[in-house]
Amino acid sequence: MASLAVTTERKRSGWVVVFALLLVMTICHGIITSGLPALDRTLLESLNVSRADLKLRESIFLMASGLSGLGIGFLTVRIAPRTIVLAGLFLLAAALAIYGHAQSLGQIYVLYALLGMCYASAHVVIVVLMVRQCFEERRALAISVALSGTSIGSAIFPNLIVLALDHYHWRDVLAGLAILPIVLLPIVALLLPRLRVGETLSPPSATPAPAKTHYRRSPLVIGLLLVTIFATFFSSTAFLLNLFLYLQDIGMSAHLTATGVSTVFIVGLFGKVLVGMAAERWGVHQVWTSQQCILLAGAAILSLAMPSVAFLGLALLGLGWAGCYVLTQVVISDVFAGPNLGRIAGGFIVFEAISSGSGVWIAASAADRFGSYQNAFILCCGLLVVSIIATLLFRRLAIVPAPEATA
Repeated sequence: MASLAVTTERKRSGWVVVFALLLVMTICHGIITSGLPALDRTLLESLNVSRADLKLRESIFLMASGLSGLGIGFLTVRIAPRTIVLAGLFLLAAALAIYGHAQSLGQIYVLYALLGMCYASAHVVIVVLMVRQCFEERRALAISVALSGTSIGSAIFPNLIVLALDHYHWRDVLAGLAILPIVLLPIVALLLPRLRVGETLSPPSATPAPAKTHYRRSPLVIGLLLVTIFATFFSSTAFLLNLFLYLQDIGMSAHLTATGVSTVFIVGLFGKVLVGMAAERWGVHQVWTSQQCILLAGAAILSLAMPSVAFLGLALLGLGWAGCYVLTQVVISDVFAGPNLGRIAGGFIVFEAISSGSGVWIAASAADRFGSYQNAFILCCGLLVVSIIATLLFRRLAIVPAPEATA
């Protein structure tokens, strides 16, 4: 009876950690990836710059977050993940406060490099490592719940910032946002455990662990995984970080655009949890492929540039991206499970950042050159088809059949 009580308490403690990570990602990722782009139209008018020049800040941000993710993967060997999360929140508050005083695009570029470091401090490297510290089972669900904070924040902040811009100057809005990470700091400090990588919230279970899927790590298998990640992240980010400008280009108002962007992330919020549950039931790889198909359907509908069907495309885009984002991280953590997972995950974060940064900048540049996003978005749809094919081949070649795994 006492053993059962201890096990229940450990499970409860694990979900407390997931809740703390969800809070951090809601504030950190919501503000950076969806809240700040709501200022784009105002910044274009205030700074008198082109879309491509403005959107280059996102490419800088994504590259900085990727390199920071790699660095964090190495830092976790010596520094507890909790310390990295708290430092990231403090840096986010400082960066937002300084952003409110920025006078030039160059200053904004530097600040977005700092924001990339903030983003990485609560990104998938930290989430995957802390979930593996706290859970022996149901890791896909725990990761999906923690990562759903990105969708919660992205559903809240666009509308919040658009409403705030009706009453306050954009610099005052940024000053207000800077308060939120400071408020969150003591809460997160209380909820996250002081565990280093390699330490766990609970000792190994006496009961036999369930059979695990075994993977080949041949160059071809890793190459297919990289193709899948590049195509998915390039295309998804090209859509997501240009949505505010694109939806207004096709005739939607600022408030309706904010509602549309929120729709993407509200659907994504529920999608991440449902995808985690589905992956536990039907298997990660089957659900991963189905989510890529949903993502392609949403991208194709949005590429039609028809406001009448835009919300259907946004909903499918949100659902598909949520599943692809979560399950990509689950697949990486499963294929490369072991003592070097933090470093390897950090390396993949760099690659994801390169893919995402390329997508958002190329789409914006194409809009400047051709007068619309349509050509870029058609390219993205083609890349998503490539991603699905690469994923099917990866699944066929990477998974070791059961008899071979036990041989």
